[in-house]
Amino acid sequence: MRTAEGQGAGVAPHPGQKLAPHTVPAITFRALARARGGATAVGLLRGGQLSKRMLMVRALRQAADGRPEEGAAEAAYRGLVELNRRDRAAWREVMLHPYLDEGLTRALTALERGLPTDLRWLEQLSANPGREGWHRVHAICDGKTLDLRLADRGPFREAHGHQLAEPLTAEQAQKWTQALRAAWAVLVQRHPWHAETIAAGLTTLVPLLPNPDGTEVSSAARRAFGAVAASLPDDPVLLALTLVHEFLHVQLGALLDLLPLHGPPTDARYHAPWRPDRRPAGALLQGTYAHLGVTDFWRTELASGAGGERPRREYNTWRAHTDAAADTLLESGELLPAGTRFVTELREAVRRRPVPAGVPRGGADLIRDLRRLGLRAGDTVLVHSALSTVGLVSNGADTVVRALSDVLGPSGTLVVYTPTPDDSHPGTPASAPDTTPGFGVGVLAGTVRTWPAALRSAHPRSSFTALGAQAEYITSDHSPDCSLGEESPLGRLEKLDARVLLMGVDFEACTAFHLAEYRIPSRLTGPHEGAEMLLDSSPFAVVGAAYEATGAVRSGRVGHAPCRLFDLADAVAYAVGQLTDRASGE
Repeated sequence: MRTAEGQGAGVAPHPGQKLAPHTVPAITFRALARARGGATAVGLLRGGQLSKRMLMVRALRQAADGRPEEGAAEAAYRGLVELNRRDRAAWREVMLHPYLDEGLTRALTALERGLPTDLRWLEQLSANPGREGWHRVHAICDGKTLDLRLADRGPFREAHGHQLAEPLTAEQAQKWTQALRAAWAVLVQRHPWHAETIAAGLTTLVPLLPNPDGTEVSSAARRAFGAVAASLPDDPVLLALTLVHEFLHVQLGALLDLLPLHGPPTDARYHAPWRPDRRPAGALLQGTYAHLGVTDFWRTELASGAGGERPRREYNTWRAHTDAAADTLLESGELLPAGTRFVTELREAVRRRPVPAGVPRGGADLIRDLRRLGLRAGDTVLVHSALSTVGLVSNGADTVVRALSDVLGPSGTLVVYTPTPDDSHPGTPASAPDTTPGFGVGVLAGTVRTWPAALRSAHPRSSFTALGAQAEYITSDHSPDCSLGEESPLGRLEKLDARVLLMGVDFEACTAFHLAEYRIPSRLTGPHEGAEMLLDSSPFAVVGAAYEATGAVRSGRVGHAPCRLFDLADAVAYAVGQLTDRASGE
């Protein structure tokens, strides 16, 4: 499989077709490194796993040639080809079985060593997809769904390296179901980025026994994409944390299948702050990445005001450990260039996500700040935000959305930008507007997108989501040939005399300025949809600063977040003049 960090994403073909190369788009690579990949990244990693496993099945067929296992390997291969032709969904279920990789690896290793191997498991898996007899868990919170299988039987689960629980009784399965539903509520309500990722990629949980001393254990196996293993803690917060921690291991393993981040193993060993033994570079990278998730989890728990003093203590500990381990990796000399970029982004995520401090703000505090800033009942407002800059807020993004809605009132409308930029790459299926998460626009936008009664425009790349009186008008009939121009929600917002609120972000995030670009012929060549990739936000900071200097921008704070509030139409008109002058001067 040929891989490279760049643009585009390969799509796993049918058996017998030529395999397309997989690449990791730069925006997805950065998001993965910061534990913010979401469903977009999981889809890319899943495609890589499909291709990898197809190659392994072919390799097994070749390795068994002339061996006693030849008939079984050929039957399994032919069965998969036929299943793919007959039922593509069932074929995908087989190919994405969490322990197919582990089983194929063991079989190939045995054949390479001249040892016999039993392939009946592969024939059975191919003939009976989805019939493992595993318990199913279905959890729903705030309209978001988690579907899991409790893998309490079957081969290769010992790859997780801990003592497996016995097959679950009905009572034990119900206890797991209740615990997972409670953990899912924690993730959805306080950790939406991680909830999105886990819902997209985690398919299987293997029940483990705790350690003999009663301490809980958990594990992710390198060749078990989609699965984690864990004993059952009493606290749903700790189970939620386990899912975050272990699934980051799963993600990194799948990324390493596409894009090597470090060189071949060496004899060197490095200090891992969370372990007494020194670790090779690859193991330290795995631990550091998973503990980025732990740090992020406790930072958000602290910001939510939940859990007393424990979140601050845990956050301070894991932030220091993860930062130190990232430094060790960057100084090791064992990272490849892509690995250096990955760990640098990881470290930036640790250092730049602000430390919550003080007493959590409630909705009344935010309402007061928003009204002082100048937001009014009946306003239509396009909000761009970095929620972390607000500081501690009880119940996080939900409270901020409610505060905005309360200030705007029943005649007002809240609008956010919810793009899916990876859909612009050739070979990638178009997103489903109702379900595809926005990418790279923050927690607040993601929360509005899934809010009851919110409406989303149908553009496959540059959608907007609106909540309130004008939501249908703003989001309807978003022309596929006009991402951010006159026939987009930006054009509708201008007609409504909408306002723009920048909450903790600068003018680079001001999507409304793209509407100005559509009005400058020299900045677009050819039809808008073909030329939209030429849109360039790099001048927006300069244009925004000049506009602010005119006195047209109201400034203030919402919580700790520096905010700017201004009229969209006036800002767009000003930007047209500024960008035209810049274009004529080039």
